[in-house]
Amino acid sequence: MKIVGVKVHVLMPQEFGEEATRINVPAALIRIQTDEGIEGITMLEEALYAEELVMKFKVLRKWLRSMEEFIPLIGADPFDRERIEKSFWDQYFFQRSAPTVLCALDECLWDIAGKVLNMPIYKLIGAYRERILAFASTQSYSSVEDYVRVAERCVEEGFKAIKIHPPRYWRRDIEVCRAVREAVGDDIVLMLDPFHAYSRYEALMVGREIEKLGFYWYEDPLPTTDIEGLAKLCSKLDIQVLTGEDIRDLYGYAELIVRRAADSLRCVDVNVGGITAMLKVAHLAEIFGMNCELHSWGHPWQQAAHLHVMLAIRNCSFFEMPFPVGIFDQGTRDVIRIDGDGYVHAPRKPGLGLDVDWDYVESRTIKTISWPS
Repeated sequence: MKIVGVKVHVLMPQEFGEEATRINVPAALIRIQTDEGIEGITMLEEALYAEELVMKFKVLRKWLRSMEEFIPLIGADPFDRERIEKSFWDQYFFQRSAPTVLCALDECLWDIAGKVLNMPIYKLIGAYRERILAFASTQSYSSVEDYVRVAERCVEEGFKAIKIHPPRYWRRDIEVCRAVREAVGDDIVLMLDPFHAYSRYEALMVGREIEKLGFYWYEDPLPTTDIEGLAKLCSKLDIQVLTGEDIRDLYGYAELIVRRAADSLRCVDVNVGGITAMLKVAHLAEIFGMNCELHSWGHPWQQAAHLHVMLAIRNCSFFEMPFPVGIFDQGTRDVIRIDGDGYVHAPRKPGLGLDVDWDYVESRTIKTISWPS
């Protein structure tokens, strides 16, 4: 089997019917094609990166002398994933876009492998479980009452865990956390993610308060670059501190671990390079007795890619479900939903497990790019 081409459908910006912390930009459906008619398909939230992937497919020779071996993507065996991706990384590692472009390539190659072997990706990796508990990953809201209303709705819809993205003003954030805990009771798992909002003092004050409220984790209270501050915060709090979703290589995760600047790691496919890279981060964390909680707050293909990894590793506790449920659905009839107990279940179709809704894609396509043309 050989790769013979790539095709990208640039889509109209998604129209959100409910609140969503997202910039409305064109997404892109990506198809890596083989000579046997099997395609690897994924989606990138920003079409700019998908167009860049096509440009990189056009490269026919090496241009960095440090490379040991160059693999043109056209003509490559899609099962030579590590070899292809090492060649790609050797060329483009210095570009900020490289992990995102590599993510699209990697997830398409995994999708091809699963379809050829007629197996879901998590089974190819090596299945650990068939389901995982989900938490509702909520938006930011304008009032305490809105946070309470949304939290109660999450419980009504069957979620056993909720993550709060607070207003990011520390005193107000504490007020929100208290109100939500009182509204949902002690049996609902709560997490807080202020997304790098606080000073070191503020992070400590909020951390101490949410410890009293029985929160399960405290995510990104400080910028990931403040490694010393994160290490001090971890040493002063009992609640687990999570960070890492904006790190873009394994070495950044290694530094967090050796500096004791996180109790558990966060990881997202587009920032590290796809399924293959997420597995490496998760196994690195496992070696040090840490969890790796994967970020799956995005479109259906991103959710599916993360879910396959979650089902194949031991050190992840939750699936992150965007809330309101279905807010980012586009391009497929296959969607991930919780059951009556708050769990999401393993995909059963081969590869990523998503069939494209071609009527939707064709109706939303504003530009098609392919190579070879």
